[in-house]
Amino acid sequence: MRKVKISRAFILSIVFILLFLVLIVRLFQLQIVKGEEYKNNFLLQARREIRIPGTRGNIYDRNGKPLATNKIANSVIFEDQDVYTSDRKRQLCLNSKIYKMVLLIKENGDTIESSLKIIVDQNGNYKFSVDDFWLQRFKADVYGKANIEDMEDKEKNATADEMISFLSDKFCVFSEGNKDYTDKEKKIYGLPERYEKSDLLDILNIRYSLSLQTYQKYLSVTVAKDVSDETVAAIMENQYDILGVDVKQESIRVYDGGEASSSILGYTGTISSEELKKRNNDKFNINSIVGKSGMEEYLDQYLQGQDGKREIYVDNMGRTTHDLGIIEEPKVGKDVYLSIDVELQQKIYEILERKIADILVQHLINTKTFDKTAILDSVEIKIPIYDAYIALLINGAVDWEQLRVDDASGLEKKVLEIFFNKKIYVIQEIQKDLKEASVKYGELGDEKKEYQKFIIDNLNFLNVENTDLDKKWQTGELSIKEYLEGQIGQGNIDLEIIRSKEEYLNKDEIYKALVSYIVDELQVNIQFDKIINKYLVLDDEILPEDIIKLLYEQQFLNSEDEDFKNWQSGIISTFELVISKIQKLEITPADLALDPCSGSAVVTDTKTGKVLACVSYPGYDSNRLANQMDNNYYYKIYNNASLPLYNRATQQLSAPGSTFKPVTIIAGLEEGVINGSTMVECDGVFDKVEPPLKCWNHMGHGAVNGVVSALENSCNDYLCEVSYRLGMIGNEKFSDKQALNYIQDYAKLFDLDKKSGIELTESKPQITDSYAIPSAIGQGTNNFSTVQLGRYVTTLANEGTSFQLSLIDKIDGVKTNVKVESTIELEETSWEGVHAGMESYAQSTGIFNGFPISTAGKSGTAQEVKNRPDHGLYIGYAPAENPEIAVAVRIVNGYVAGNAVECGKEIFEHYFGIE
Repeated sequence: MRKVKISRAFILSIVFILLFLVLIVRLFQLQIVKGEEYKNNFLLQARREIRIPGTRGNIYDRNGKPLATNKIANSVIFEDQDVYTSDRKRQLCLNSKIYKMVLLIKENGDTIESSLKIIVDQNGNYKFSVDDFWLQRFKADVYGKANIEDMEDKEKNATADEMISFLSDKFCVFSEGNKDYTDKEKKIYGLPERYEKSDLLDILNIRYSLSLQTYQKYLSVTVAKDVSDETVAAIMENQYDILGVDVKQESIRVYDGGEASSSILGYTGTISSEELKKRNNDKFNINSIVGKSGMEEYLDQYLQGQDGKREIYVDNMGRTTHDLGIIEEPKVGKDVYLSIDVELQQKIYEILERKIADILVQHLINTKTFDKTAILDSVEIKIPIYDAYIALLINGAVDWEQLRVDDASGLEKKVLEIFFNKKIYVIQEIQKDLKEASVKYGELGDEKKEYQKFIIDNLNFLNVENTDLDKKWQTGELSIKEYLEGQIGQGNIDLEIIRSKEEYLNKDEIYKALVSYIVDELQVNIQFDKIINKYLVLDDEILPEDIIKLLYEQQFLNSEDEDFKNWQSGIISTFELVISKIQKLEITPADLALDPCSGSAVVTDTKTGKVLACVSYPGYDSNRLANQMDNNYYYKIYNNASLPLYNRATQQLSAPGSTFKPVTIIAGLEEGVINGSTMVECDGVFDKVEPPLKCWNHMGHGAVNGVVSALENSCNDYLCEVSYRLGMIGNEKFSDKQALNYIQDYAKLFDLDKKSGIELTESKPQITDSYAIPSAIGQGTNNFSTVQLGRYVTTLANEGTSFQLSLIDKIDGVKTNVKVESTIELEETSWEGVHAGMESYAQSTGIFNGFPISTAGKSGTAQEVKNRPDHGLYIGYAPAENPEIAVAVRIVNGYVAGNAVECGKEIFEHYFGIE
């Protein structure tokens, strides 16, 4: 039988045909027979959990009065879950929906949630609302860098305008694929020919928030919080035109403590990328709300609620396909009771504000300027009324944004035009001085000097300071051109700020680039604008009357009051009107930011170390920083010269003045260089050392008989003698170092070298490290905060128990205990001598005459610089025989200590219910 030969090629062909048939059958089953089933399975392939935010715990005062609570409010949310046929259509459609949504929200008086740290400033320019570390962190986030160090120099130095341009390109606001949108496309999608700057910023805020969850389209972005009923109605009416927009109810934070409690409470906000990285905890995500400052931040771990969970299915594009509902309910955080009495807190805030306003009124004079070089004592410093007019124009009372709006009044337009014309002229003059052989700095007038000094001191282009060139510049020997050319020659210019495609620039090219940089910076610098406005007022180009009219037009002041009518009719002058408004606190010290404009006070329970009040004036409105941060408000208070965000009670350090004298007396008594009845003759000057030190009573106190008299009269000679004797122990010649060591040791005994322990950001104190004789009266290099003086006087009052001060009373119903930092053991005669002296001082001031409760205390005056008023301080406690509370007060640049003592008296009056 003949065998049939089958070739290998034939076999392979059969195999391939069979495989192809199998593939065809399989594809038929996948696409036709079970296509729908597989499609559904594909769409439901991913299960996701959505967090439902837990409610934050409440904060109450010691008496159960609410300080920080929650309320339900309407928020506008947006989800991008549409399917688009092309990327260009997606960008156009998305920008269109967001633009329409922004207009609806803003038309009804609400604002867009801000995730970008950029605002539109009073001159209509883009400006960063943060600086330093947080600015660089923000830039790194926008440029997609995990660390600040990963950014290129160009990114680190990017301006606000450059970042807006970058984001506009990234989110295809004006074009897509390098192809501009056509007029037809803009018309179809309802996009404007030109965006208002604020509208563009709002669109970018929303687009940026959406970009943070590109692959989580099932998560919504909150566009605006706590919106009005009108906005809710407008959104619901247009819901079908703006697919993805909706309104939902959210819990928002509400603060009831007012400006008086802001420095304690702080505020909450959305977690930053840096904070999220530090926490590294599954409990938090990019939308989590956390405490940003104050007790909100310190107690965040207790106040944080526990998030619940909702399960959904999403498709491969991250869009929700099926909602499985809530699988875990959210939980409420723990409630916290603080030790403060909110009524006492508010009263002290009012006391400080009233006293500071009274000091201002007392020292205001109806002149343009005041020569501080002609006075012998800082108490003689007067405040020219033109300083107040200037402050009202530049420190936030006049709303410069209102001057720019289309419906601005004739006066608003006139003032703005005067300013811009002046600015153009000033910058032209500066350019001329920079480019030509300009006049020496010392030969310039005051106005030009101030402009040029601002350029050198504030534009941050020098990387080396205190050179010989600086000395010649400060003494007026160089022109600004000579100075800058000299710095370039020495290589002291930061070349990173000069952007050029050329790798190498010669000296002339560097100078030219530097001049361009200076001019560009001056165009957008708000602080420079303030100097221009200052001279516009001093030169009467903007009249005081016009400034006051602006305040009435913008409703900063009420035009229905009697003062306005009297002013208009000429019965009272502009000077008298301003004085009246300060007296009535319609214009506050914080509005003016003159000397004085700030103060602080701390009240403690002497037996427990609990803080009953911790006040910093001025404060701010926590409600405007929490939830949906008002960036413009933040920028305004951040740039307010009175520094509302700065906690004066815990962060500001100054010399304690004579409030330190009890430490020196105790050192003298304990070391045996004096006893209770030691007499010292005061002739008005202590001249046993060089340089001699004057007593505040230049005529001398005569014979000061003992420590009680020394403290009652606050005699500098007596305290200097104590320090001198400490330096003479075991020596034939005075040892400054030895005396200083004794003073330091006794200051440390009262824990004045340590922070107070309060649960707020606190500056580290400094015990004097030089000049033993001045240190004995609270000068030298002593530097303490008000809260540290508060612990010190508490320790004096209770005879030796130094607490770690605390603001917390109860957490979740459980009482907290204050820790004892240390216990001081002194001879009973030392305590008796100091207490008797402090009681005698209180009685001798005249301020406590007729006061029904015995008090003890000590005032202090601390000089910081000669051309500004001294700080006024007071420490005290009451009742003197069995102290309940201790008080520490500081009025910054408060002229005399008596002003602080009067505040202390009013605090005692309120606490003990004395009318």
